[in-house]
Amino acid sequence: MSRSLRVAILHYHLKRGGVTRIIESTLSGFQSLGLSVDLKIFTGDIPNNFGYKGEALTVPSLRYDNAQATPPTAETLFNEVTQAAKQAFGTAPDIWHIHNHSLGKNSAVSGLVNLLVAEKAALLLQMHDFAEDGRPENYTLLQNAPAGCDQLYPISDRIHYAVLNQRDHRHFLQTGVPTKQLHTLPNPVEGAPAENNPATTQAILNKLGAKELCLYPVRALRRKNFGEMLLWAACAESGQVFANTLGPTNENYQAAYNDWRGFANELKLPVHFSIGEANSWSFPKIVAAANAILTTSIAEGFGMGFLEPWLFDKPIIGRDLPEITADFKRAGLQLETLYSSLPIPEEWIDLNALKRKLQTGLEGAYAAYQIPLPANAAERALAAIQQPNGIDFGGLDESLQKQVITHVCKDKDARQHLRQFLNLPTNEDSASRIHNRTICEQHYSLRAYTENLHLLYQELIQTNESPTKYLDAKALLKTFLQPENFRLLRT
Repeated sequence: MSRSLRVAILHYHLKRGGVTRIIESTLSGFQSLGLSVDLKIFTGDIPNNFGYKGEALTVPSLRYDNAQATPPTAETLFNEVTQAAKQAFGTAPDIWHIHNHSLGKNSAVSGLVNLLVAEKAALLLQMHDFAEDGRPENYTLLQNAPAGCDQLYPISDRIHYAVLNQRDHRHFLQTGVPTKQLHTLPNPVEGAPAENNPATTQAILNKLGAKELCLYPVRALRRKNFGEMLLWAACAESGQVFANTLGPTNENYQAAYNDWRGFANELKLPVHFSIGEANSWSFPKIVAAANAILTTSIAEGFGMGFLEPWLFDKPIIGRDLPEITADFKRAGLQLETLYSSLPIPEEWIDLNALKRKLQTGLEGAYAAYQIPLPANAAERALAAIQQPNGIDFGGLDESLQKQVITHVCKDKDARQHLRQFLNLPTNEDSASRIHNRTICEQHYSLRAYTENLHLLYQELIQTNESPTKYLDAKALLKTFLQPENFRLLRT
């Protein structure tokens, strides 16, 4: 009998979040399918609520740099990780499966990758987020890292990359990762049944003062575009109430989040904030009480929010992100009711102020990445948010969004104008909900994810050694850093 394939999974921590969820899904998937793979996790932090503590080993130097008194060298991290692997497997693993190695949260991890490359190790580098995508401080940290840590993307036959979507696949392909070493590996989507207890649902609606609840089930971040949720609320019909579930953990956003709360209260908008934290209701109970799931985010890595609601039998309303959802639509998902732009008549805002803000924001973004600003950058950025019938609300910053919301609250005709874009689904949409649930179950199941990952592992261990070269990191940066992609809410 052949032995199990040994795979070492590396991540900075196992705290609640998207990557931790994927790691848990990976272990769950391989166990449920009975595949012969020995998976061990190496991480900086293992919280008590992590579901697979018996398979995890602590490597303190994997923690974020800002969580360590002295950030480790790549050599220190290499020694700790390889020693932990020998403890777990008795020898080196067959594959090192590393999540977000180039994110810049720990500058030694990219150096660790290069030391493993020097050992001719087989590596799967799974990319969820990029320092090149709106994280200039992370990118700068990597560029200023010691020699060996500043080369971010090694290329050889025994190094494969897994990305979440065709956008990231295209970026890597354009900048030099060979097709045979580049894989699209969408996240698995798992939805527990909503807890449909009519009495509980009615109690939630009563407390929120709602006949219809539109739920935005996210933790507060700036790119989640909370001003747009308030705009929906400003246009709401009687009895329609909007709510998000969780406040921010990032202290840098706390003041802005509180400002939105105060603004909503001042205008007496039918909005509730952080209802998952302010009440004892479970998440499935809150979802069961919702008539629809709202999304107003202007940027996502994978786009779980476009898939997960269908597994709860809930329709989605709000903002489409075509660059992200293109993969889902190719799989058959129907998202025609979402809007890719929410046009606001130009006379509702100070257009000159918007142009100045775009120019200043672009100058700051390009300077932070140490890239020259194109001469026509502001014009390109404005054109990207300009529609024949107005300016996309998601292209405004908070102060300009407040101007629009205040205007809409005071002007009945303005509310009526926007309602053409903000229609809520009806019971007649049940066929599309059933269709979309089936698509999610067929294409984005845990089984599909696990089988695809297993095939990727098998392909990787069958490859031979080859010389190593490195991707031009600045070329990859330029695929992300385009004026057309710039949004004030991402600065």
